Amino acid sequence: MVEVGVKELKNELSAYLRRVARGERLRVTSRGVPVAELLPPERRSGEELFRRLVREGRMTAPSMKRPRNAPPLYRAKRSATDEVLADRASER
Repeated sequence: MVEVGVKELKNELSAYLRRVARGERLRVTSRGVPVAELLPPERRSGEELFRRLVREGRMTAPSMKRPRNAPPLYRAKRSATDEVLADRASER
């Protein structure tokens, strides 16, 4: 892991952010003392995220598997918030 001082990071922020975007991790120091780490965001698949949420107890896994012949899941063109706002606007 590369260490960089706060002043150097401030002066060359764009260059360091490009390095992080390429997957590098940076430790930020202030007067030689580590104060932060910069790392790229985790890119997880939906399945990995689902498993983590179940493992942490923040979500419950379905009790039955989806049948193979089940119709495809509905994919909304607008978010639920947009749908609610449109519905409320139509009631006025």
